[in-house]
This record gives sequence, structure tokens and C-alpha cells, in this order.
Amino acid sequence: MDADNGRVLTVSPPGATPVADVTDGAAPPKTAAKPVRSATGVHIGQLTGIRAVAAVWVLAFHFRPELLKAFGFLYPLVPIFNVGYLGVDLFFVLSGFILTFTHLDRMAENWGPKKMAGFLWLRLSRIWPVLFFMLLVWGAYHAFSVEANNDGRLQAALDPSRFLEHVFLVHAWSTAHHDWNPVDWSLSAEWLAYLVFTVLVVVLARLLVHVSTRALLVVVAVLAVPMVVVGMGFQDGSDLLWNGDTIVGGIVPLRVLTEFFAGAVVALLVMRHGATVKLPWFLKPTAILATIVVVLYVVQRWDPAPRFRFDQDWRINGHLMWGSTETVVVVPLFLLLIGSLAVSRRDPATRLLASRVLVWGGKVSFALYMVHWLFLDLARKMIYSKLAIPEQLSGWQSWSFRLTVLVAIGLAVLSAHLVYRFVEEPCRRIMRTLLPSSMRV
Repeated sequence: MDADNGRVLTVSPPGATPVADVTDGAAPPKTAAKPVRSATGVHIGQLTGIRAVAAVWVLAFHFRPELLKAFGFLYPLVPIFNVGYLGVDLFFVLSGFILTFTHLDRMAENWGPKKMAGFLWLRLSRIWPVLFFMLLVWGAYHAFSVEANNDGRLQAALDPSRFLEHVFLVHAWSTAHHDWNPVDWSLSAEWLAYLVFTVLVVVLARLLVHVSTRALLVVVAVLAVPMVVVGMGFQDGSDLLWNGDTIVGGIVPLRVLTEFFAGAVVALLVMRHGATVKLPWFLKPTAILATIVVVLYVVQRWDPAPRFRFDQDWRINGHLMWGSTETVVVVPLFLLLIGSLAVSRRDPATRLLASRVLVWGGKVSFALYMVHWLFLDLARKMIYSKLAIPEQLSGWQSWSFRLTVLVAIGLAVLSAHLVYRFVEEPCRRIMRTLLPSSMRV
């Protein structure tokens, strides 16, 4: 779920090798084998802002039963809320794009074990401190719940072997259920992508200087196909992970590796043509965002093959809560969106995403993703156990329900800011200082 806060490099790097014009699709001269060298120092705010959108989308997906019971005016947003798990796919694409854009030249030049280890250490400095901190928080939370409720199921959740798998970021590589922090499976998936990236970065560098633009577009298309095809076969409400109550074997590596490296190849296209390309109106970020929203509504309104998870027709006030997995067709649009955002400066969506509020939201988005499920769990315990609020709300119960939901979300956002400021950033700086200068990338 982490994408380095949108810190990427210039799209027209000094010292770059001449390449073919975007319209002709011809391969650059074979003498251009030297990796393109990018210049640091540019912060593309809209790629930080889009992280805020993705994190809030995931949060709304998880909170949607409570939000929709509490606030009926949100019902028009049900088709968006129901597929908020696609925010993870947006993160995977963004991560592949940014890491390729920022590290390709430095990783590929004099590539070897030191460069690989240095890159992985920098990635650990970004994701591991918050992951470990939240494991401790969840452990304390479960331990307290075991003592307070004498619930044996929570004792099973404190399995030490699974704790170690989380610590070493391999917990999502199998079909084990989400445990401890239920949302950190995506970090395990990203870690797998980072490991593969350290090897394939030299392949990406050669693609940049030896392969034509048209061929790169074909590579992007090929990488986008597997998850779309597989995802269409899932049950509605499957989160693109589940078959009934079981995680589908192999789905996590397929999902992250195809989307991550599709984003990486989009980065190659932007590095090659980003400074000169002039996008038509239908490839501008605003048009692509509008298309994504329209597709989400249309596909769910006319779902070609309704297949409810657990065969359960789950509705709240008549509104179906299962998201149609056919909406996975928007994943290729995510690739267009990220590439378009990277090269667009004056588009309305670009300006909105680069606004101060959304850039701040992007900075705390990783922490928000990591903490929000804890407050959702607390809210549900408060609503259904402590306050004993029934399914049908009336009078003061409605207001108690609404207040509890709002407080839970507000505390999640506040906690995300605190975790970002006092855990994520300080630990990242400390870990980076421990890296020898000879290994820095």
C-alpha cells in the first residue's frame, strides 16, 4: 500500500539518451544502452493526492455497512463504496510506477547485491516500522479482549508463528486468513513485488532503451489482462481474494506482480515521452477519472453475472452490499490515470489532487490504511455490544449510532496523523541513516 508519497523525478531527465518520437513507435538506436539518468528534486503532488483517494476508498469500503445505516443520503455512493477494495489495486499500480521512476537509473547502473540490498532496506524503512508498531497494538488489543471476554477465538488469533510471518512480511504469500492486523496483507504482497523488482530492474532498464513504444504498450496490455480475466470469475463481494471463506491460492502474487509491473512499464513510457507528449482531452486525468466512475456504476447496474458471496443476498434498506467483481475492468484505466497524472499539470483533477489537503492526506494515507480497521472493530463492539443498538434504528439510537461511526472515523484519521508523525517518519529517517553510503540508491 505504500508508494513513497508520490516523490518522483522529472519526466525529461538531463543526460537522457535520445529516443524515438512518440508517434512512430520505432525502437531507439541500440547505442542507447546506457540507462537513462533521472534528476531528483521534483515532487509531483497529484501522485501523493491520489494516495489519499485510494486510502479513503478502502476505508469507505470497510465502513460501508455502518456509514449507510447511519447516513441514508450516502446511498447513491453504494456502487463506489462496494468496490473500495480496488483502492489496493490502485496502490499497486502507483507503487510500480513511482519506484521505477525514482530508482531505475540508480538501480540498473552497476547493478549488484549492494544495490539490491540498499533498495530493499529503503523499502523496509518505509513500510516495516508502521507494520511492526501496529502488530504490537493489535496484539495488545487482542490480549485485552481475551482477558475481558474470555474468547478462545482471540487466543487463536495470537498465534506466534503467524506473528513471525507478519514480521518477515511473508504472511500473505499463502492462503492463510487475514489475522493480527487484517489489512496488512497488501504489505506482504508489496514486499514480494520489491524482491522481484530488484532482479527485474535491469530488464526494465533494457526495455527503456531497446524496445519501441508500441512494444511497451503491448507489454502493459499483456500485464493488465490476467487480473481482469481472473477477477471476472470471482464471486461478487469477493474482494478479488476470496472464494467463499477461503483465499484463492496464487491470487495475491498474481494481483500484485501484474499490476506493479504494469505500472512500472507505464513509468518507462512517461520517462521516454513525458516531456513532449500532448494528451488529447479523453486521456486527461479528469476524463479518465470520470470514465472510471461511469464504468463502476454501469457494470454494477447491469451486472452480467450476479454471483453473491456465500450465496447471500446482503442488502441494507434494499441496497445490495456486494460489489460486482466485473468492475475489475477498471484496472487498465488505473494505468492510464497514473501515467496521465504524471504528465498533466493544468487539468482540473490534477490541481485538485495536488491541493494541500489531499497532499497531506496522501502523506498519512499509509498510516490511515494501517490503523482504520482497529477503529472499525472498536466501533462495531461499541455499537452492537456496549450500546446494544438494534438493527432497526429509531430516536436516540440513530444519533448514538451516527456519533459512534463519526468518532471512529475521526479517531482513525487523527491516529493516522500521529502514527505518520511519530512512528513512520522518525523511524524511516533513523533506518535510512543506518544504510552505508556505498549501498544507497
